[in-house]
Amino acid sequence: MKKLLKLMVPVVALAIGFASCDKATTTTTPTTTTPTPTTPTAPTPVTPNLGNFWGVMAAIQMEFSYSNAQVPFPVTISSDVAVASFYNSGTGGGSMVDAGSVSVNGNSMNKQTNNSYLNDPMKLDLGFSNGAVDWSVAGGNGIPAISYSHTGSFPAYSSTLPTSIDKSKDLDIDLGSKVSGADSVYVVIVTSSETIIKRYKGNPAPSKATITASEMSNLPTVSDNTAYLEIVPFTYKMPNVGGKQFVAIKEAAVVSGVNIN
Repeated sequence: MKKLLKLMVPVVALAIGFASCDKATTTTTPTTTTPTPTTPTAPTPVTPNLGNFWGVMAAIQMEFSYSNAQVPFPVTISSDVAVASFYNSGTGGGSMVDAGSVSVNGNSMNKQTNNSYLNDPMKLDLGFSNGAVDWSVAGGNGIPAISYSHTGSFPAYSSTLPTSIDKSKDLDIDLGSKVSGADSVYVVIVTSSETIIKRYKGNPAPSKATITASEMSNLPTVSDNTAYLEIVPFTYKMPNVGGKQFVAIKEAAVVSGVNIN
């Protein structure tokens, strides 16, 4: 469970960050990050530039696989994650505000100190398995009451991820037909000190994603499976509620604990 909690921070941070992007292909270079905390801490969203909107509501289906010395055989944990943030202006950024009580599929979300909202991390099933995502927001501080059903299937990734990465060689990850129902897909490597994020079109996805040895040169060596390789396809809609535009995201996060040599 501790491993799962550590994963939630980069996953939900990516979910909010998706609102900053359109559906075109882009890539980002490695960036230095602070170590991932061992307890779930609500992320601070990046400033979006998708357009004029007042908030982001993200529903995530996560599948996490790992093994270590204590658990030498592979273990896979499936969980639902939800995160939401609302802003004091319609420019897609600014300060986050208290929008009253927020729930998804009837599951109450916890408001964090920065006014973002995160589901109870101990509850792994939020009812996303049949594709249903029903958001309810009480409203407040300029945010209208929201009752929105995000229809359509979740995106998916159907291939197996490696459990080790040789950073002296290019890393190829199968995409193509392995990605379905996505507007875009991210390939992410997360360590305690470095993060690499590369973004590709999702419909159709390219046959493979490549992270070069040069891009991985600053990654630390990891021998206890505490680095993570993530494939993150996502899709979104932009509902208008009370004359204000919001972003609703459906995302899959397929995550593997990896060693880096």
